[in-house]
Amino acid sequence: MNSMLASAAAVALALVIPACSRMPASPESAAKKMLHAYGGSEKTARLESFAGKGFIGDWSSTNEARSFPFDIYRKGMLYKHKIMSAPRGKLTDVSVVYYDGTTSRAWVSGKGMTTIPAMELGLLKYRFPDVIQWAQGADRRGEMLSGAKGEAVVRLRFRDGDDEVTLALDRKSWLLSSVEVASSKDSSAVFTESYDHYTEIDGIPFPQEFKTTYKGDRHYEYMLVLIELRADLPDSLFRVTAADSMGLAEPTKVEKQAPPKR
Repeated sequence: MNSMLASAAAVALALVIPACSRMPASPESAAKKMLHAYGGSEKTARLESFAGKGFIGDWSSTNEARSFPFDIYRKGMLYKHKIMSAPRGKLTDVSVVYYDGTTSRAWVSGKGMTTIPAMELGLLKYRFPDVIQWAQGADRRGEMLSGAKGEAVVRLRFRDGDDEVTLALDRKSWLLSSVEVASSKDSSAVFTESYDHYTEIDGIPFPQEFKTTYKGDRHYEYMLVLIELRADLPDSLFRVTAADSMGLAEPTKVEKQAPPKR
């Protein structure tokens, strides 16, 4: 990709956005400070479509720390990620997870396709980058939570139907530090995602590190080293394609399905 930018090192948050210690008077004004930290509405619109490459951690083994190549694609509410195993440079395994706006599916080489719960992917509007604009909604009513003295973040809590969404904003940069989504129907169904190692891509702060837990358990952790904003991502990408298994001994057939819904 011609415009792919390499993110070789993490940039300190204080260097990305000038520090501002003045506390906002309301959750609405705090949400606006967050939007301003990312460059305002015009710049955050560039985050709606992106592609990233990096590595995802493997926690299946307690004896050694391992990671696998990881690709991620976002386009509005469409999502896809791909995990690859390529020991000694030879591709041996691939798994693909995607959300086409309606259904979540997973494909693993040698095992085929399965439909999976849309829990994680269905929360896209609450996660980076969508939550930045989501928090600006005219009908959004939140509250600022009191934290411990000297705490590094400001927490905003919003209710959205059965969901309780808590945003943690860095006090110095006002960038998003983490998101927590809890369900009033299931107290154990708590999803958290944290963001760290921000760097500037096209003048917009973008986190390189994503860590997620679900129901108290570590869910995934990945680091992006290449990030492209406003990537050219056709809707047809958001399914299993022949390119996903290119290099395997028995490449998968292109999945036949209706175009993804937007």
